[in-house]
Amino acid sequence: MILLDERKFIDLELEAQGFGIFDFYDGHQILDMKSLCDQPLSKRADVLLVDTSTVLNHPELHEQFKIILNTFLGVIFFHEEKNLKAQDWVRDQAGFLPKIIGDYALPMPQLQWTLLTNQLQFLWNLLDEQKKLQNHIVKFSQDLDVTLQSAENEMLKAKKLHDLLIPKRNDEIKGVTFLNKYAVGDGGGGEFYDLLQFGQKVYQIFISSQSYLISSSLVGILNQHKQKDFSPLAFIQDAQNEVQVINSSKKKKSEVEVVVLELDTSVLLLKAYGWGKMKLFCLQKGEIDLGLPRTQGADSNILHQLEKGEKIILLSSGFVFNWYEGKINKDLYSFLKNHQQLALNDLMNEMFLQLSLVKDSEFLTKDASVVMMEVNRHAIHKI
Repeated sequence: MILLDERKFIDLELEAQGFGIFDFYDGHQILDMKSLCDQPLSKRADVLLVDTSTVLNHPELHEQFKIILNTFLGVIFFHEEKNLKAQDWVRDQAGFLPKIIGDYALPMPQLQWTLLTNQLQFLWNLLDEQKKLQNHIVKFSQDLDVTLQSAENEMLKAKKLHDLLIPKRNDEIKGVTFLNKYAVGDGGGGEFYDLLQFGQKVYQIFISSQSYLISSSLVGILNQHKQKDFSPLAFIQDAQNEVQVINSSKKKKSEVEVVVLELDTSVLLLKAYGWGKMKLFCLQKGEIDLGLPRTQGADSNILHQLEKGEKIILLSSGFVFNWYEGKINKDLYSFLKNHQQLALNDLMNEMFLQLSLVKDSEFLTKDASVVMMEVNRHAIHKI
């Protein structure tokens, strides 16, 4: 409790009424007008008792006083019963200073002293409960920090294991070699790649999101679609609906990419479904445009005809980001062209080596994935 009381007017009256026995009066401070007005502007869980005459004696500080007054939980004014000027001033200010919760003229009867005591006791109990709640919140915050730190450490371990145990995959399906490599990034969410074969069709699925919730939800939807004859259009539609539902409940929408590349191995035709920012390059011809929209929208109708011996490189948006954000200072296709004589596995290792040379921490800035396809020159296909 703080008293603005240069005359010791309030202090003497409260002591005469035995306020010294109340807990709420322990440790009260008495300030002059200038000291009060020099207090920093911050919210105060405290009650201010004011000798109105002290305020009237400093008209030059009235505006500063009104500002400071509004930082308190509540303000109670006291003045002599015959001081009409003080009474009028408080009543004039009460209309636009909502923190004024009391105005007492002294001397006053015992009933009013009892009401004042009850009022101050109520406010003190309220503040005490607030302090207890704040202490609980502080402790909860500290416990939460420990839990989050533990979760972060566990996530770090999981990323290390993921980086070690699932770095590469090598498949050969009907004369086409598929090779992919994944590297973990620092951010949330992540990139996911899967390879499916249904009859003559091979599907490569790419999922990328900075949201763990969206990533896990989309992987769950993919697992459902894998249990039946896989339809890229049906999967993309369900994925798009799920992204819209989750993002609709968030203020900041998560960026998501979902791409399905369909390869008909009988005729070597490549088609894309979904949306994303991934890059496709043919080592012999340059960048390939499958008409893939960057955001959710219509599917592409552009087909790419693969040829015997053709090598295709697919780079996730995370890989592209890390390449240019890491300031490698090498154009992606120029780098691939200059190293096209390397075997796919060696080229893959060289690409990730370039990223590792410029990364600032243990992991890349974002998850990065690379997929390579090579058509066997001696396989039998309809072209």
